[in-house]
Amino acid sequence: MVQKLLLLIITLCSITTSIALAQSKEKNPKITPNQPRQIVNNGFADIVEELLPTVVNLTTSQNYGQDLTPNITRNEQFESFKNQVDGQFEPQRKKSNIGSGFIISKDGYIVTNQHVVNEAKEVIAKLHDGKRYKAKVIGTDKKTDLALLKIDGEQDFEFVKIGNSDKSRIGDWVIVIGNPYGLGSSVSIGIISARSRDIDNNGQNEELIQTDAAINKGNSGGPMFDLNGEVIGISTSLFSPSGGSVGIGFATPINNANQIIKQLKEEGSVSRGWIGVSVQDVTDDISKTIKSDKTKGAFVIDVSPNSPAERSGIEPTDIIIKLDNQEVYDMRSLPKIISKTPIGKVIKVTIIRQNKLKTLDVVVEKLKEEEFRKSFAKPLTTKPKNTKKTNYILGMEIIDSTDKNMDKGLTINNVSTISEASKKGIIAGDKIISANQVPTNSFTELKNVILESKKSNNKVFLFIKRSEKNYAIALSIN
Repeated sequence: MVQKLLLLIITLCSITTSIALAQSKEKNPKITPNQPRQIVNNGFADIVEELLPTVVNLTTSQNYGQDLTPNITRNEQFESFKNQVDGQFEPQRKKSNIGSGFIISKDGYIVTNQHVVNEAKEVIAKLHDGKRYKAKVIGTDKKTDLALLKIDGEQDFEFVKIGNSDKSRIGDWVIVIGNPYGLGSSVSIGIISARSRDIDNNGQNEELIQTDAAINKGNSGGPMFDLNGEVIGISTSLFSPSGGSVGIGFATPINNANQIIKQLKEEGSVSRGWIGVSVQDVTDDISKTIKSDKTKGAFVIDVSPNSPAERSGIEPTDIIIKLDNQEVYDMRSLPKIISKTPIGKVIKVTIIRQNKLKTLDVVVEKLKEEEFRKSFAKPLTTKPKNTKKTNYILGMEIIDSTDKNMDKGLTINNVSTISEASKKGIIAGDKIISANQVPTNSFTELKNVILESKKSNNKVFLFIKRSEKNYAIALSIN
């Protein structure tokens, strides 16, 4: 009887213990390798505690104003007097800026925004433990608003883990840490509200991540983490009529910044890729007139002489639809893909030419400074002298010439002010290089293309050259 009673007690104890363990697991479930720590207690304290030492608060100082005594002869007595005066007015001759950054390596490299350290004479990085370091600017890139700094210490620094921003999705949780209004390390939580936002941010158009996590003045350059504690973005700007957070902030995707940061570390500056084409979007009119069922892609309006594109056989009026395995959806896609491509790499460029697919090998070269200047060429606005026979079509007076010394193309001598050609911007002096991707070196060739188009869709696509620029214009055929 006693043995049965003891067995019953042991059984009851085992059941009670099992229930208690089950309840404990429900309250404190174990973390699986793929489960973020902070979900355990519905908070973010554990992961934030690990991230704070990797984030720095930045304070910069810039001298401003000008030397009011540039022509006075310097001597020891004058310099002594000048230094005393400068010392009295020093607070008025310096201004400071605040921002954030994050450490990316144990030897003290820091990533931040270019506008945080722009023209800075001194940059001070303050860590979460209160230690201060003088930071050296290694390099900056204004186009992407990125900068790389360096601090030196006796011991290794704690640094962030770099994530993959391409895998982030709308609705994912994010953690933003920074130095808003100079208050020091502050944490805000939110979600990814949108991706691939293109905003006019001082010329920066980098498919930004939009978030409702609070981003304020001073957060610039700070990290955006995912729930694995990995950096997926760099806080860069906010949308706010009031100047404070209204739940719309933007971060540069880390995948867009990786190549820039690498170049800044290795070279101190950024070299961008270039293949030598100018492009515009493929409009519905263009796709119809060249009998293409595709409206995506980048329409080539110009190819630079002796450029990688010219050497590979790319021609004006080609439509670029793919670079390697990446789709080119519009004119903005192409330079973004090229800018991320290593210089010297050979890429496969897929084009549409006269409704046929063609793939060409193109070497990505370093963008040269003179290529920027070409975009500022003045258009030709003077009316050419009519020394040859003229013809009239679609409201345009066209010079027909077979002179071998003249540039290729038909010169437009005059344009009727009530014509569609005039309304769409064609002016005297323009040259018609091709029609529906067919070269037109004589008026007869142009007329034949127009007559052929009239049988199909009553539109003709003209490729116009004006000075150093080209344009694509579709006209209706009456």
